[in-house]
Amino acid sequence: MDIDRSTVLVGILLATGVALVALPIAVPADVPDNRVEFYVEANWSDYSGQTNLVYATLNESARGVFDEARRATPETINRSIATAPESVTPPPDSIELYNVQYEGAFYLLQGRHLTSEADFLTQQAPRFGSMAVGFLLVVGAAYWRFEV
Repeated sequence: MDIDRSTVLVGILLATGVALVALPIAVPADVPDNRVEFYVEANWSDYSGQTNLVYATLNESARGVFDEARRATPETINRSIATAPESVTPPPDSIELYNVQYEGAFYLLQGRHLTSEADFLTQQAPRFGSMAVGFLLVVGAAYWRFEV
């Protein structure tokens, strides 16, 4: 069984082209999940424009976030949307400020909703480029097969 070199080349071009088109479709872009960033600041006051919370009435997960953020001050802590307490999670792309009364003092609890999207230059453009090269390879294989 003698296989023509032209047939092998067309097969390789076709398989490579289909793979370059199918791979970006089959494997999604690597985009991190949405997160909530929490920050606590001591020596705060009872500001009327902010929601007041009392530490004792917070649910266990909200207390855990407050305690961890208070220990991490001046740094922030991050939680994925799935694990962040719903009672102190702000709406998408927004920041919520809470006055938390804890042991007779007021603390600021800031929750900031962070959304992540695929970056065009580093995540989308290479995928489009791969698909375009794959399409050109498939067209080249078809041209080679039927015109040459």
